[in-house]
Amino acid sequence: MAPIGLLPELDRASIVPLYRQIYEHLREAILAGTLPESTRLPPERSLAEKLNVNRSTVVHAYRELVADGLIEQRVGSGSRVVPQLRGGQPERSAGVPWWVTLPPWRVGEFPNVLGELAAKQESGRISFVQGVAPDEPSPLAELAKSFGRVAHDPRFVLSYGDSEGYEPLRSAIAARMNARGAASVTPNGIIVLTGSTQGIAIVAQSLAEPGDEIIVESPSYPGALQVFQINGLRAIPVQVDEDGMRVDHVEAVLRTRRPRFIYTMPSLHNPTNATMNADRRERLATIAKRAGVPIVEDDPYGELAPDAGPPLVALAPDHVVYLSTFSKTIAPSLRVGWLAAPRTILERLLLRKQAYDMATSLYVQAAVTDYLERGYDAHVDQLRDELQLRRSLADDAIAEHWPAQLRATGPSGGFYLWVTTPREVRARALLDAAERRGASFLFGEAFFVTSGGDHHLRLALTAVTRKEIGEGIRRIGDAVTALRPQEEK
Repeated sequence: MAPIGLLPELDRASIVPLYRQIYEHLREAILAGTLPESTRLPPERSLAEKLNVNRSTVVHAYRELVADGLIEQRVGSGSRVVPQLRGGQPERSAGVPWWVTLPPWRVGEFPNVLGELAAKQESGRISFVQGVAPDEPSPLAELAKSFGRVAHDPRFVLSYGDSEGYEPLRSAIAARMNARGAASVTPNGIIVLTGSTQGIAIVAQSLAEPGDEIIVESPSYPGALQVFQINGLRAIPVQVDEDGMRVDHVEAVLRTRRPRFIYTMPSLHNPTNATMNADRRERLATIAKRAGVPIVEDDPYGELAPDAGPPLVALAPDHVVYLSTFSKTIAPSLRVGWLAAPRTILERLLLRKQAYDMATSLYVQAAVTDYLERGYDAHVDQLRDELQLRRSLADDAIAEHWPAQLRATGPSGGFYLWVTTPREVRARALLDAAERRGASFLFGEAFFVTSGGDHHLRLALTAVTRKEIGEGIRRIGDAVTALRPQEEK
């Protein structure tokens, strides 16, 4: 066992994180030979107690050492120093690059479902996979005019811009948030992002450390689940029903656990399309304030749900980090999102943002600002109507082509249909059968933290043309009909 005298003396006033101080101290000791081969490091909990730090801090430090090939961790034998080659480089198998041996938490074990299915976009296939804005109504003509109008000063639009974002855009976003009831949101409390998924990553890394627990909806957005998993966070799933997240379940978790944050998508939830009712919004805001646990409100579809009520940030402004994007209302290629957060955490989030990309494209931000002033509201109104129409087309096709046991749930108005398959038909098997008939969708397992989703699938009604909706649903119905006799044998 490593002598206690070799443990680091932590400088709690330093800007260097505590886990990094522990990691660097142990790394130097191992490479110098002070901690020789096969030395067993103290158990994580014991070391955390001796250093008076959170156990997750030690977990993070040890994982860095594992990633460097300096120690190995085995169940029952703890963490031990591995043999070192001359020059201080860890010993590795011949011909195996070091990055291949990174532990799963560094690269993620979450399946690349979207990537796999995107590769299957063959001619003639009707793909309900990607949650993108529909082709019609198209913002392209008016958006092109906006880009032209802001291009008069190349020295300006081709520069870096401010890390927190283009001030006129932040002002426009704040005004829109104020109109939705979030009176506390100001331009100085907003950071413009390169897509809202960047915001999820920034928040995950700023509010939690590897090994920490968080609360997530079940099912939930796969992109967020992947970010949380890659960052080593342990998700506690809470069920979603037709009225959104089960806030009573959140309350039950908070009686015995202290998660770092609560992640929720309260309006037109992905994948179920559910919208959290007013009572649950109020209750969730109340219990978050009482427990001192922040809410991460992911709201990419909020403007498409005008009857959803105020966002959570309007109800608990000091306890909510709000995320949204123009990817769903204009186009994902713009890569413009934003977050609104309390001043107490905003500076920390901004530093994370700077580490990612310094600043979001100023040219695109300026064009979006112009479009917000000239054509955006009319476009969003047309988009709401289009989403209602597409759901009507889907409902008609379902009534005609699907067996009663294949049920689609959720209100109209959003991007998605959340479908439950018959007990004898699994979603993966249905996907295989549907693909043979020229239709694709996303199977439900991608939306769950651990197990679940075997009998669920998501259809993105916006990913296809209007004419393809009915035909794609017919092909899926044919696949179900073909599968059911085989499953029953």
